[in-house]
Amino acid sequence: MTRIVKTACTRHCSDGCALCVEFPSQGRPRIRGNPDHPFTAGVICAKTARYFELIDSPTRITTPLVRDGEEFRQASWDEALDLVAARLQALRATPERIMHVWYYASFGVLAQASRRLFGSLHASGFTGSPCLSAGAQATIQDFGAVRGADLSEFLKAARIVNWGRNVQAQSPHLNLLLRKARRSGISVLAVHVGDQAQAGECDRHILVRPGTDRFLAAAVLKLLMERGAVSRQALDRSANWDVLERLLRSLDYGRLLDQCGAREADAELLADWYGRAEPVATLLGRGLQRYTLGGENVRFVNALAMASGHVGKPGGGIFFDQGDLGILDYSWAKAGGSPARTFRFTHLAQDVERADPPVDMIWVEGMNLVTQGQDSQALAGMLRQRFSVVVAPFMTDTAECASVILPPALMLETEDICKGALHDCVLHAAQVLQPRGEARSNFDIAASLAARLDLEFPTAEEVMRNALRAPAMHTSLEELRERGWAKAPDRGIPWADGHFAHPDGKYRFPEALHEEPPAPMGYPLRLLSLIRKDHLLSQIPEEDQIGLPTAYVSPDCATLAELDLSKPVFLSTPLGRLQVRLELQPGLHPEVVLYPRGDWLKCGRGVNRLIEPREADFGGQAAYYSQQARLENWPDLAPE
Repeated sequence: MTRIVKTACTRHCSDGCALCVEFPSQGRPRIRGNPDHPFTAGVICAKTARYFELIDSPTRITTPLVRDGEEFRQASWDEALDLVAARLQALRATPERIMHVWYYASFGVLAQASRRLFGSLHASGFTGSPCLSAGAQATIQDFGAVRGADLSEFLKAARIVNWGRNVQAQSPHLNLLLRKARRSGISVLAVHVGDQAQAGECDRHILVRPGTDRFLAAAVLKLLMERGAVSRQALDRSANWDVLERLLRSLDYGRLLDQCGAREADAELLADWYGRAEPVATLLGRGLQRYTLGGENVRFVNALAMASGHVGKPGGGIFFDQGDLGILDYSWAKAGGSPARTFRFTHLAQDVERADPPVDMIWVEGMNLVTQGQDSQALAGMLRQRFSVVVAPFMTDTAECASVILPPALMLETEDICKGALHDCVLHAAQVLQPRGEARSNFDIAASLAARLDLEFPTAEEVMRNALRAPAMHTSLEELRERGWAKAPDRGIPWADGHFAHPDGKYRFPEALHEEPPAPMGYPLRLLSLIRKDHLLSQIPEEDQIGLPTAYVSPDCATLAELDLSKPVFLSTPLGRLQVRLELQPGLHPEVVLYPRGDWLKCGRGVNRLIEPREADFGGQAAYYSQQARLENWPDLAPE
């Protein structure tokens, strides 16, 4: 007999999969996708299917650790929490000296408990984001709010443009949807920098210079305008088309194509697609906005979809993020209050170093900050120089810098409720296993500290029940536990009524097109640290990080002529150099060096040690992909 427990994936992934964990009478348990869930449909990624490898890993931390000189020693929970609580109590009158760094390792409602705790203390926080803030803010600039169509709308499209979305690495369900669309006769075109994982399922490709998508979109808009193929109705629903029209008329079409590296045939193809009446769906990539002018990239692609009349049309429009659907209320975590001060995520180490009064204590939870932030070495130094508490299940680069390490229970070891970013369901993540060793849930850790500090704190049951009182969700916790998921009512097509979320109801077009910043002398390549397919973000076992990391370049990369591949090859930026194993990837843009992100400094790797702090134009977004680099031999820059 096989026992099956319905649960859900709460990890940092937009798919939000409903899961079934099977416990056979003999052998190891298995994780499968719930076949009854309308979006998951029985399909999950290999990363989640292998999740028991993380739970059972021999390198997992399962008891609190306290630094003793250069080493760590095991401690009881009482000792570790008393030590942390004493530090918090000593700084309570000056909360700006405490910094809380939290991010979405879990999308669970309960997993946000430390936000409530440190909000109640009014500790310092950060602004900006490593993930979506430039694209989200750009979308708000245009539409007034972030709203996305249900993905099923894509199957009503005549054509789909995947503009830089890395569907193979990021979302198996998106890739399957594109495959289904192609099989039903819908054409799919991918605009990307030449990485085939970015392209995913598609019929045709357009190669662009990284970070310059706005010039291609502007060139296509200029073509549509000159052909009289812009939508009069769409323009009437905007507040400032006349400004963008004047800008487009002033721009040279050939130079726009030169700036993005696209061919005239590419722009004409896109103009033919967007210029037809049949609906075009535009899928925007996350990486599109991780450049210095990433928000502007998003705004011009939005403008192309809007001006051509595809926004608000069944099967058409923009999908970047679905926004807040009102199906799950996370506000409990923000109820504590506002932070005493904030620092920029992009320049966290630098801002903290200059802070007055100084930051004396740092709490890190929900992200491997050192590995995932820009200028990893500076972030590691920031943590080592202060009393730092890290909630982490493994000895990551961030945990290595801690004064105290608190081991959290992992997914499947604790109950929670969550939602995905690609569907409109709330999911129940049932507890399937007891936490390993002495690991405790993130909620229990925060609640235990709150009790020591005499702070009011709700129970987990209260939090989950209140979260389900969101305006668009009509289910109880009992019903959710029984079924495993609950679907919100159909939200319809965003902007179908032609009324946008700005006070006047009008759409806003961009009014300026900025030049791409020039590359610094001696660094001709754009370093792209794209997502991996085989591991989620930095959750990479140490045993998979042995040997040199691999960097990829096009066979047409001009730098190859300057290298002696029989000698060691180094990837270099103004922050330092890292020895790599070079591999050729046909199709990649010749100005790109690709290094998949997420590996660790302690393993002699870590691409973010080479990425300088840099902020995008909107939302405090980390502009990871604007880093220029070079490849060189050592000790010579070129072969003899």
